[in-house]
Amino acid sequence: MICGIDEAGRGAVLGPLVIAGVGFNENNLSKLEKLGVCDSKLLTPKQRELLFDKILGLCSNHHIVMIECEQIDSRFANSKNLNTLEIEGFKEILKRLNPKRAYVDSVLRNAAKLKQELSKVSNAELVVEHKADASYTVVGAASIIAKVLRDRKVKEIEKRLSIEVGSGYPSDPKTVRFLESQATNSPTPFVRQTWSSYKKIVAKRQQTKLSRF
Repeated sequence: MICGIDEAGRGAVLGPLVIAGVGFNENNLSKLEKLGVCDSKLLTPKQRELLFDKILGLCSNHHIVMIECEQIDSRFANSKNLNTLEIEGFKEILKRLNPKRAYVDSVLRNAAKLKQELSKVSNAELVVEHKADASYTVVGAASIIAKVLRDRKVKEIEKRLSIEVGSGYPSDPKTVRFLESQATNSPTPFVRQTWSSYKKIVAKRQQTKLSRF
């Protein structure tokens, strides 16, 4: 089995970090290309949704690791960074899928170091590279699965809170407006409160409030 591993939501301030691993028989890899599977960032939300079920229909196995905001904040409070959480997720996927070969989108600047770390839990032939989702269709498939699942979770958050939250990234004006609206309230569990982008918005909002007096 050939496996691709990628994540979605690493840079987000709202919503979970989702890591997806998808495994395929080698004779199905060419079918991914025919479907138009590629890096999820190159596709529209509608295109990703259309490919989601097709990818899962072709894969022989898959495993998802979803890391919620509260878990991220808890680990940061204990001096653990996001890389550590992601590497743990990658290891979990490799152990669950037990592939012959795995292609991984590196979260470390030093891809060789990540490969060495993952080899501690897997005997698979490991290909660990930056932007692997753009280079290998099987990683593109994983990126689509991760992105669709994360987007669905963000939509669930919107429905639960009955307010528009945007994409969950600090570059999204809708997300910023939501965070500003929450800055003086009790923090929502769907926000990464340890993120510097969130802290800056809270500080700015509180300063604005004080300046009115």
